[in-house]
Amino acid sequence: MNTLLRACAVGTVLAAGLSLTACSSSPSSAQQSFPYAGSALDVINDNANMPVTVTAGAAREVAVEVRTQTVGRSPQTPAWSLNGDTLILGTPCGASWVGYCEASFAVRVPDGTTVRVNGQEAVVG
Repeated sequence: MNTLLRACAVGTVLAAGLSLTACSSSPSSAQQSFPYAGSALDVINDNANMPVTVTAGAAREVAVEVRTQTVGRSPQTPAWSLNGDTLILGTPCGASWVGYCEASFAVRVPDGTTVRVNGQEAVVG
């Protein structure tokens, strides 16, 4: 009986692995801009596995881009928002247990803007 159970478990794992390897990797991106006239921006990113890079530009706006790489699932458009001096980044990966999703954020701010990501001063490149 244990041999049968073990064989079923191995078969299930193999079938799941094969179904995911049959899926190709899908890169995608989404972006949005917000008018901004402040001098300091707080960025809230609830997912530590999704890095945030910050650059400066000449425009008086905050521009956000998320780049995702997925296997076996589709990315979602993040629910991000700018409320005063706080930019809240949502996740594009959802809560599904099937598949793989990886993402990174790029935030562009006006020249001279001080940026903190989750309370830590960010290097503006």
